[in-house]
Amino acid sequence: MQNVMSGYQIRLELLKMAKEMLEQEFFNQKETVNLNWEAKVEAAKATGEPTPIHPGFPTYPSENDIINKAQNLNGFVSNQPTTSPVKSNKKSV
Repeated sequence: MQNVMSGYQIRLELLKMAKEMLEQEFFNQKETVNLNWEAKVEAAKATGEPTPIHPGFPTYPSENDIINKAQNLNGFVSNQPTTSPVKSNKKSV
């Protein structure tokens, strides 16, 4: 017997996948920012310069970011052009 997913199940899986992808991107960016800042702190300590201010971390993906990513994934899977994205409240770093 073949396990066929309903449209609701497919959309839920796309949302889960989009959330996981965006979270991974967020954590990778956060780690990069932190490692770069730590390197600058160590360099400043070695040269006796003042400690640089931490640049801040990227914004965690919003609900709209996740929906936009899921829509892009759905468009790819459905072989359709992507629709206009939902407005995001995400601030760039």
